[in-house]
Amino acid sequence: MSCTFEEELTAFIDGELSPPRHAEIAVHLGTCAQCQSTEALLRGTLAKMALLPESIPSPATRRQVLAQVDALPPPLKERLLALLRPRVLVPALGLAAVMALAVYPRSRPGVDEADPGALELAANLELVEDYDVVGLDSFEDMEVVTHLHELEVQ
Repeated sequence: MSCTFEEELTAFIDGELSPPRHAEIAVHLGTCAQCQSTEALLRGTLAKMALLPESIPSPATRRQVLAQVDALPPPLKERLLALLRPRVLVPALGLAAVMALAVYPRSRPGVDEADPGALELAANLELVEDYDVVGLDSFEDMEVVTHLHELEVQ
C-alpha cells in the first residue's frame, strides 16, 4: 500500500465515509490505477463472501465456545482492581497492621506490650471480618457497615 487513499477503500465501499471524503476518494479512484485494483479486489471479495452459505453454529458448538471464553483468565486490569476491593483489601491491610504491630514493639526495648494502637486494631478485627462476610463492593459500603454498631446500640 503505497497510496494513502488505499487505507480508506474499505470504508469507502461500505459507505462509512463522510460525503466530502467519499467524493474525494471517488475522484481519486479515477486517476489511481493501484487504488482501482484494490477496490476491484475488495468488491470481488465481498461478492464472493455473499455467495457463501450462512453458517449457524449448533447449540453444542455455541456452548463449547462460550465455555472456552469463560475459562480465559480475566485481563490484568480486572485482576488488579479485584485486589482493591474491600473484601480483599481490608482484611489484608488489617493483617499487615497486626503483624507490623506485633513485630514493631518487640524491636524497641522498653515499649509497653499493651500498645493502644494494637488494642484498637484488635478491637476492630471483628469489624474487618464483617467486611469480608458481608461481601462489600465499594468503600461507601464500608462506611455503612462501620456505623452499624451505632444502630445496634439504639
